[in-house]
Amino acid sequence: MNKTPSITVSIKTLNEAQGIEKTIDSVRKQLQPYPHQIIVADSLSTDNTRDLALGKDVMVVCLDNISDRSCGIGHQLGWLYSEGDYLLLLDGDMELEPGFLDTAVEFLETHPEYAGVAGSVEMDDASNYEFKSRKQRLHLIYPHGDTDHLGGGGLYRRSAIEKVGYLTNLNLHAYEEAELGIRLGAAGYKLHRLDVPYFSHTSYTMPTFKMLIYRWKNRFLCAPGELLRGCWGKAHFPAALRIVRNELVFTLYLLILLVCLLTFNAKVIVIALLPLLAFIALKTAKNRSLRDGVQSVINLFMFSAGMLRGMARAVRDPMQRPAVTVFNPKHIDTENENSLR
Repeated sequence: MNKTPSITVSIKTLNEAQGIEKTIDSVRKQLQPYPHQIIVADSLSTDNTRDLALGKDVMVVCLDNISDRSCGIGHQLGWLYSEGDYLLLLDGDMELEPGFLDTAVEFLETHPEYAGVAGSVEMDDASNYEFKSRKQRLHLIYPHGDTDHLGGGGLYRRSAIEKVGYLTNLNLHAYEEAELGIRLGAAGYKLHRLDVPYFSHTSYTMPTFKMLIYRWKNRFLCAPGELLRGCWGKAHFPAALRIVRNELVFTLYLLILLVCLLTFNAKVIVIALLPLLAFIALKTAKNRSLRDGVQSVINLFMFSAGMLRGMARAVRDPMQRPAVTVFNPKHIDTENENSLR
C-alpha cells in the first residue's frame, strides 16, 4: 500500500479575525484523509486573530517585531515550521473550495515534474476600484494550464521548495508567489492551474483612495521595485521584468513625460500627453466610467512611485530567520490510522 502524503497548511494572517475561523474550518474538512498540520503564520495582528486560531487548536507562529512585517514573511514563517510532504498556502480571508485538495494531491503525485498546483478563484462583488479591476481580470491573473507562477497560493511540493532554498521572500511586500514561481522555473520545475475551484476570496471594503494610502504605508506599492532589486544579477531577472512590465513601462513613460515637461515646449508636451489621454479614454470606455479611467491612472502613478521606492530599499538575506513566538506547537503524526491508503 502506498503511503499517504502528509500536508502542512500555512495560513497567512494580519488582522483576519473576521475570516480566520472559516478559513481553518474550510481546510480541516478536507484534511482528514491525510496526516496534517495547520499553521497560522501571523504578522503580529492587533485584533484577536491569534486567539481565534488557538481556539481552533492549530499552531500559531507569530512575529515578535512589527518591523519584520511583509507579505513575503507570512508563508515563510509557515515553511520554517512545516513538516508536510506538501504545503498548502492560503490567506486568512480565503476559504478552500470543497474537493480541491484531493484533486491537487493526485495531480502532484502523478506529475513529479510539477512543483505546485492551484485552481480557479471566486471573488465577491468588489466595493473599490482595485478589487473591481482585479475581478475583471481574474482570467488573466489566475490563468488555467501551465503558468509561470501561482498567484493566491497553491499546493506545493516540499522537495521542490527545499531545492530553491526558501518558500517566500521576506523582502517582498507583494509578488511573493511570483518570485517563488520564477525561482522554481529556473530550477526546472513547472506550475499548473487546474480548471477546478480552489478558493473563494473576500474583497476589501476599504474606499478606493483610503486603500491606496494604506497600500503606500504598508509598502505594497513598493513590491515591483523590490522584486526587481532582489532579482538583479540573477538568471531569473528577465522573468521578473516580464512580471512587472506594466508598472515598469508606465514608470519609464512618466520619466519621459517629466523630461518633456521640462522642455517647456507646448507641442512636445501635448505629444507626450497623448498616450496618457488615450489610456484614460480607453479605460473610461471599457468601464463606462470616467472616474474609473482617472482612477486607473492614479493607481499606476502610485505604483510607479512605489516601484522607485522599492528599488532603493536595501535587500536582506531571504534565508534570515525572524524572531518569532510559537504557540501550541503541532507535529504531524505519521503513525496515525490515516497514514496508509
